[in-house]
Amino acid sequence: MKILVADGDPGAAAGLAADLEKLGCVGVGSAMDSDAAVDWINQNGGCDILVCDVFLQPSDGLTLRETIQPHLTAMKTVFLSAHDVSAYADRMVGCELLPKPVSAESLLSTIQKLIAPPAPVVVPAVRPPVATPAARPTPVATPAAMPTARPTPVATPVATPVATPVATPVATPVATPVATPKPVAAPVAVSASPSPTAKPAAASPRPVAAAPRVAAAPAAVASPKVAAAPAVKAVAQPVAAAPKPAAAAPRPSTPKAPNVSQAMVLGSEIELPPDDLVGQVVGHYEIEAKIGDAPMGGIYRARQTTVARYVRFYALNKDFAADPDAVQRFLSNASAKAKATHPLVIAVYEAGESNGTYFYSCEYLPCRSLGQIRASGGHLDEGTAREVLRAVAAVLGSFGREKVDHDLISENAILIGPHNRPRIANIASSKESQPFDLRAEMNRVGEIVLSSLRSPATSSPIYSLAQTLCDPEKAPASWAAYEQLLTANAPKAAPTDAYKLDAQERAAVRMVEDAKKRQKKNMMINTVVSLGLLAAALFTVYFFLLRPKGQSMRDLDDMVEVPAGEFIYQDGEKVTLPKFYISEHEVTIAQYAEFLDDLAKNPEKAKAVAHPKQPEGKSHVPVGWADMKELTPPMPGYYTRAQRWGAYQNAALDVNSPVFGVDWFDAYAYAKWKGQRLPTEQEWEKAARGPGGGKFPWGKDEDPKRANTGSDLNPNPKLGGDTDGFKRWNTVDAKKGDKSPVGMVGAAGNVSEWTATYAPNPEMGGDQVPVIRGGNWKSQDATVTRRVIKLMDLQADDALGFRTASDTPPGSK
Repeated sequence: MKILVADGDPGAAAGLAADLEKLGCVGVGSAMDSDAAVDWINQNGGCDILVCDVFLQPSDGLTLRETIQPHLTAMKTVFLSAHDVSAYADRMVGCELLPKPVSAESLLSTIQKLIAPPAPVVVPAVRPPVATPAARPTPVATPAAMPTARPTPVATPVATPVATPVATPVATPVATPVATPKPVAAPVAVSASPSPTAKPAAASPRPVAAAPRVAAAPAAVASPKVAAAPAVKAVAQPVAAAPKPAAAAPRPSTPKAPNVSQAMVLGSEIELPPDDLVGQVVGHYEIEAKIGDAPMGGIYRARQTTVARYVRFYALNKDFAADPDAVQRFLSNASAKAKATHPLVIAVYEAGESNGTYFYSCEYLPCRSLGQIRASGGHLDEGTAREVLRAVAAVLGSFGREKVDHDLISENAILIGPHNRPRIANIASSKESQPFDLRAEMNRVGEIVLSSLRSPATSSPIYSLAQTLCDPEKAPASWAAYEQLLTANAPKAAPTDAYKLDAQERAAVRMVEDAKKRQKKNMMINTVVSLGLLAAALFTVYFFLLRPKGQSMRDLDDMVEVPAGEFIYQDGEKVTLPKFYISEHEVTIAQYAEFLDDLAKNPEKAKAVAHPKQPEGKSHVPVGWADMKELTPPMPGYYTRAQRWGAYQNAALDVNSPVFGVDWFDAYAYAKWKGQRLPTEQEWEKAARGPGGGKFPWGKDEDPKRANTGSDLNPNPKLGGDTDGFKRWNTVDAKKGDKSPVGMVGAAGNVSEWTATYAPNPEMGGDQVPVIRGGNWKSQDATVTRRVIKLMDLQADDALGFRTASDTPPGSK
């Protein structure tokens, strides 16, 4: 049985789901908003029991259930709320309501009650069909007394807000018993391709033979937000059919190729016929299905077992695997793709080889390429086509500015994912720079979009915008100029038809209407509240926008002297080093911001501090640092969050925390800009353990409280940090106990650190990569002998930073 717990409090959702599993439930998932709930249902092939907070976001729980119920007719719903929701009783007919906080035991009891077979004693046969209101034992005055599902149609009027006959989607005549809901073998389609003219009333289901109350997937969905989620297969069987055995484990389920015409939204995934690799295990990847073809091999959906996530898995064809040049080209391309970072480009995770299969893995996105959509007879609506143009322009413009070598974009490189949002496949390549024709690139994009529209009217805005790219006389001078053209021609107003509003907008309309009613009754109270909110807003504007920034930045530039002499290196080797100096603390966010500001004001310095082997045009902005303005709405980066809110990823973060998301070339450039250098790994280890050879900076005995490590890391965002006091990063001077004999702070935890030493990488054919030293907030290993050589020099991590070293005392020239 598939049970989904959706609650705006992620800790509550995950906790309830875990407790239900402890009580014997299987197939339990959790989601912290309505969009994540739809994604979970699509990934897991449906939902039997929806446990949902009424006041969920961005779409409320009532709207979420109303949108999904027509497609999952057998789904039962349990609403949760800490507030009086009796005003919404008419929208909860056939559901259960539990007051929050709720225990897993009471929730399980309610679920068992929902799925129990109809009991004829609930409505005695001797009772006349028009019973008096007193027949109801409890009124609908409080959340706990909300009406619940009845096994048979009841036409008895009651003196409550639900004064109409109870008619739930799962209520059937007594003559047609309903089996206890079981996980269906084929998942249910959340939507079909939305029709631009369809209204909610038009989404009437087609009857299924021998079961009039069961519907196949409708032709349109009233809510574009849910309709845009990745679709799954339609159920062609009545819910009253014999129960099928539950699947061994939930898997992302997507339609097979023969069913890709009208029962799918644009972003749903296609599975191709399986080949020899499907069902195999390659390294720590379980190959589940083939979802596409690439020039040098297949594209698969795989599960990475080490971190329990799904990935797009690219495997080199066996015919190429015997050619050393082809293998080198494949891995070089993977490396080039890993360096191409953009929010709209599919990110590359890692590359490698296992039992003769060369591969690289990428961010997973259930999607179809534009080529697959056209091959199945599908087309883009004008709104999606506009977003495709915007995404392509943003990515290619970024590649052009950063001089990223890439292949000519094709229709198979444009991916339509959940909510009909486009992403771009990683087309970066390792080929040498060559003359590139911007006009040919723009013409290619224009042709792709024009061919994807359904009989476009030459007067439509999208046709004109795409045609501009194909016209040499009208084509813009750059992709940046084309982005401005798209912005200038964006729709000035949203559609006014109610049926075109998505679930979030309709929920917002209801909230505004309710607020107006309350305002009439409570004018004076609302006025006082409004004045208070205004004062709070003015204070917030001052605090976050107008007050001087950087007041909390501390002076953390000190370096410590490491005397010349012998020390114990690694497992007992004695090494002698000359005197040197090393940063007392890891480089902070504030210090790195000064570096970026100086490069922005003096562009010529960027070239002066760059390593000779640094890729041309590379930016030194760390991963996650910058505000992602390309997204809607814009997403603040971690530098902005550290400055204004003091928090990032559910953990404390301020400008005195260590900079992270930097690659080796970033660390090298900063050190050179500072007039210093990166320490060698032997220098780092000597500074971290001193001449005595202790396993930890403070000595030979382990003490988890002294360093910020992963010993208390918890995936629950409300938990963690109970041992060392920090969930993720700490300010670089916070853990005084993590201090070495020479005075270096933070070697055992916080973030690991880049060094100047290179060593062979066994996972990449022996290529030389920088050595990483020290513990971090993710790892439980706090020993200062810990060394990592598995990353490439251009990869970054949110638990990886650096510190600097020097051969001369601080302040000397």
